[in-house]
Amino acid sequence: MASSGADLIARAKKYREVDALQHEAVHNVAETLEKISKFLQDHETLSNNDCTHTVFDNYSDWWMNSKPTYKLAVAEDNTVDQLHRMIATLYDLGIPLTLTEKRTPEIRFIQEIEIWGNDSETINAEELIDAQCSFMKLLGETMGRIFPNEEFLDCVVFDATGFSRTKGIQKTSVRFVWSKIIVDKTRALRIHDYVVHKFKDSQDEGIKAFEAKITGFNTKENSLSTIFNDAIYVGRYGVRMPLCDRVSPAPLKKPENRPFKPLGVVRCHYQKGEQGADLQSLERIASTESLQNHEWLRIGCIRRDAGAPLTEWTQPVWTGPPTGRSRPQGGPPGGPDRGSDRGGYQGDRGGPVQREAERGGVRQPGRVNIRTAGGSGEKFVRSKPRSADQVSQENTITVQREFNGSLAEFRDQIEKCMGSQQGANIVEDEERLVWTNPNDKSGRIEMKAGSRRVYIQGKAHQVRSLCMTVAPFVSHVGDGNSSIAGTARTGSRQGSRAGSEHNGAPSQVFAPSLCPSAIYAPSAVHSATSYTTNSTRGGAQAEPTRRVASKAFVPEGQGELALEAGDHVTVTHDPEQGEANSHRWVHGLNETSQARGWFPLSYTSPLPVAEDIPE
Repeated sequence: MASSGADLIARAKKYREVDALQHEAVHNVAETLEKISKFLQDHETLSNNDCTHTVFDNYSDWWMNSKPTYKLAVAEDNTVDQLHRMIATLYDLGIPLTLTEKRTPEIRFIQEIEIWGNDSETINAEELIDAQCSFMKLLGETMGRIFPNEEFLDCVVFDATGFSRTKGIQKTSVRFVWSKIIVDKTRALRIHDYVVHKFKDSQDEGIKAFEAKITGFNTKENSLSTIFNDAIYVGRYGVRMPLCDRVSPAPLKKPENRPFKPLGVVRCHYQKGEQGADLQSLERIASTESLQNHEWLRIGCIRRDAGAPLTEWTQPVWTGPPTGRSRPQGGPPGGPDRGSDRGGYQGDRGGPVQREAERGGVRQPGRVNIRTAGGSGEKFVRSKPRSADQVSQENTITVQREFNGSLAEFRDQIEKCMGSQQGANIVEDEERLVWTNPNDKSGRIEMKAGSRRVYIQGKAHQVRSLCMTVAPFVSHVGDGNSSIAGTARTGSRQGSRAGSEHNGAPSQVFAPSLCPSAIYAPSAVHSATSYTTNSTRGGAQAEPTRRVASKAFVPEGQGELALEAGDHVTVTHDPEQGEANSHRWVHGLNETSQARGWFPLSYTSPLPVAEDIPE
């Protein structure tokens, strides 16, 4: 049973050890907490595949029920925006959430600076981003060498400096989010190593004075090699979100009351030079009050859509020993609180150099596997289709939808899509209707009359197909006027569909940046005649179009069409034609193999006009 607003207020006060919950922007605290608690619980998930956010160190918070999963699936544009606003509201009320983001294959480039102080003082974040400070100047210069084609780069700064309950001393925790720069893990580590090298190698008097100051606080923990945290790129858990608090490790297991608060935006202006982009000036273009808190979250979060292009760069090359720090094994990196502003202890066996050395080689500077236009490295290895054993061992997942009608009406829709001979596959009573896949019992569709919720369950390829099957008559949870087929957007999250994932299996349902309601994929249940129907979503007829495969597509589910680079394909069925989404799934004929099936449109390109003539 859902907790009342009064109960939630009491729990929040107890869990967070605060006396009052109030803010001028929150008019009804009880009602607000009820809505937030319901939203978070509704978006909990058991599956790691569709998990997008986690609770820091599995902290049991005031909003949870008796059996929390500590994992959330929040990835659609509208739900992500709702989450950001709720995080901002709770930050205003003084009880910030403790959420982390699960990294996607491509992320915004971030840097975390962690410096230990003493009992009463530490480095102030303002000292790091001062336009006259050597620290920010050197950092800006270094980024300009790596990204020489940028006229400017914006660095969004968040500050969680404060008293660390773990060690009982002050700690500087500052995060830089380079909002324009998109990287993958390999590139992020390469940039990290190069930045550390530049700081260690610097002869600037200001940098030397800075190093002397931080080592004066703590000689063992603070050095130019260790203050740049590298585990945020490789740890097994998430990266703490802006406006969210961290949790002290057991036995304390409490929020530390130092959430990442927005500090401002520093813009680095560049001019073309002989060695890349020369830093011309640093400008503070925004302060804490310049943006609303949910807007700071939007520009400070790191998750990007699967397949997002990496920012063009110049491979950093330098001489000397590899950089990076080694960490002791068998405990949290750098001691009990080193790196703790991530989503808990990461479990990594040392820094990037130590990890590579343990595998028999050291990651040498200047050796980077450059991605090609197709998203692969220099030596592209095609992924193989999953075997029957792999499919059978795959975990089941569940996606929720809504149906605005009765069980009888839902049954009619199911029978229209799958054929009227479905009686043996459907079980129905007064409270629910369940359709089960006759070929694989793990695939099922269930509708509950009371809530009008539709639960689509099965293996990844089954859920993908079933979602497309019910798309015409169901809607997203909380959006009664839309269906799965109508959510393609041209906004910032375009391309988060399964077909947009690069260099791998585009038919995976939940790539890291995907969400349960963004599964646009083939339906193995459609009748054979539907494959050759040239209809659009609006019912209008469209002529088949011919395209050429720009890269190979390896099918992973029933009904998907294998493509090799250079294959000519005829698109015979485009359910979302006119949606301006190049990542949508379409059905067509591979003219080379004469096979038919579904494939991501983004894996193909239009044929030249002279070739686009049916034979």
